[in-house]
Amino acid sequence: MNYRTVAIHSTRAVYAISWYNIAPGLLFIESDLSLTSVQIGLLVTSFYIGVGIFQIPAGYLATKFGNRNIASLGILILGISGIFSFLSPNYEFLLASRALGGVASAMFFSPAMGTLRSVTDDKTYGFHVNVFNGAFEGGAAAGIVGWGVLDVYAGWRLGFFIAGLITIAFSLIYFYALRRVKEERSVKSAFSVMKSVILNKKVWLLGFAGTAAVTAENVAAVFIVYYLEKAFGIGSSLASLSGTLFMVFGFFGGIVGGFAIGRSIGVKKLFYFTVLIASLSMSVIAFIQNIVLIYVLICLLGAMTAPVFSAMYVLITKSLSEKAETTASMSVVNGIQEIPGSIWPYAFTFVYAAYSFAAAWIFIGAISLGFLALMFLPSIRKLS
Repeated sequence: MNYRTVAIHSTRAVYAISWYNIAPGLLFIESDLSLTSVQIGLLVTSFYIGVGIFQIPAGYLATKFGNRNIASLGILILGISGIFSFLSPNYEFLLASRALGGVASAMFFSPAMGTLRSVTDDKTYGFHVNVFNGAFEGGAAAGIVGWGVLDVYAGWRLGFFIAGLITIAFSLIYFYALRRVKEERSVKSAFSVMKSVILNKKVWLLGFAGTAAVTAENVAAVFIVYYLEKAFGIGSSLASLSGTLFMVFGFFGGIVGGFAIGRSIGVKKLFYFTVLIASLSMSVIAFIQNIVLIYVLICLLGAMTAPVFSAMYVLITKSLSEKAETTASMSVVNGIQEIPGSIWPYAFTFVYAAYSFAAAWIFIGAISLGFLALMFLPSIRKLS
């Protein structure tokens, strides 16, 4: 790795902290602001709504104004949103600050992927995509375990403040480290590039087929902590360990997946296998009453999640007409996943409130597995 790829991967890790540092604080936020479980679900969902709705606009802006500029701005605003969360006087303000953080997150992901494509070659790109996703899991693990401690001893507000400061600092590091990267630019206009990708049905089908990954990250990784606290009466620090294990094993799953792609297993086979195991793992949580076995399942789920994303991104890249479409394709596929994916946290808490936790776990696992059927359509089966 050179310093540019290190800058991309390390900023990706810091970016992930703001996604998951809320997980160990949910019970404290619920108590301090006198919220219901459904309001907590909406709070988590608000972030993903921001992520989803701004994916395609972020891809357009990056295609027009440059990947580094938009990604750096996104990380800066993400840090500022953390400061706003710290200052939140009420539930509505906190909801808005989390939604702003989601919008800012959308501004980083696809431009960073586009830059990663520019600083790697065809042989190393697949490996770095997996490291990129593994870095997310590693940063998220730090967010859960570190902020699990902070929330207990310093309060959830200070946790948001510290995350905001760190993220703002890395926006400057990212901007400086990537200042001389020659970005892939299409001869077509930004609008034409976006149109080409949006009309690429393979991007849509692969995005929906990989629903298991976004469901695992948006629901399982966040609510497993809340679930253990509520259903089993486990303390916050021990419950946070489950989310941390998800991310730690996700980090290693991403690295292993990077070596596996193109070596010991084909990209499509890796995709099928990881989606299947991830989906079943979420549903099986409903039937397990042994805490140790739940932790084992969460480790397995984490290890499967990053390779799902990575295999999907590599398959999508293979379907593009030119490398310059990478940023646009990543923004579109993330929009495809995060816009409907933003409702899964709310749906999870809704099913839990209406029926039970068991029904909620079965629901998200079944939804994830059902979308895998799209991989059997002729246009997708032809992809190598």
